[in-house]
Amino acid sequence: MSEFQKHAEAILKSELTNAGLKITLKENSREGVDFIVKSPNGKQSEVFLQPMDLITQQSSKVPKEKLGEPKENLWVALVGFIPEKEPLIFLIPSETLAKPDDFIFFEHNVTPHTYLSNWEIKVFANGMEKLGTYVLHNQIEHLQ
Repeated sequence: MSEFQKHAEAILKSELTNAGLKITLKENSREGVDFIVKSPNGKQSEVFLQPMDLITQQSSKVPKEKLGEPKENLWVALVGFIPEKEPLIFLIPSETLAKPDDFIFFEHNVTPHTYLSNWEIKVFANGMEKLGTYVLHNQIEHLQ
């Protein structure tokens, strides 16, 4: 497991726990779900973790084969790192990926090699206003 992945897991667990949610590592599950998040009222969501080095990457690709079919309770947690800065945590509904806007979100279907198909999330200065709506503190209420 990469250092980015380990660090992203720890940060996400901490932030969700601080928000009053219970987060557990998903074991023996379908591909693409890293965590199960439960709210105090019993609502359950699945989270796919996607760490990203914001210095070397301008976008992150989520393999369709790994994430599976987008659905209402499936989220992509994009955790972006910049050295000596607080990580950026975006919580993106998987259904948003299924309706790409070709500005922040893109869909790439590769036929006949479907295992190469992915959804791409671009992180760049001009897109931060729109991407900002997916910052964790703006989305946390949807998990509760």
